[in-house]
Amino acid sequence: MNLTAVLHSGFGVSVLAGILVSDTTLRVAAFALGAVLFVAGIVVSRRGD
Repeated sequence: MNLTAVLHSGFGVSVLAGILVSDTTLRVAAFALGAVLFVAGIVVSRRGD
């Protein structure tokens, strides 16, 4: 499994956790982490080209 797939999988898990968590602070933190992982996955895939 390449690094891009791992980062995008982390994005999915983070967003799912954000949906399941009831605390607003943790929800925002999970969504923010998901956004960072998604962008990092894009950067890694572009860098490999």
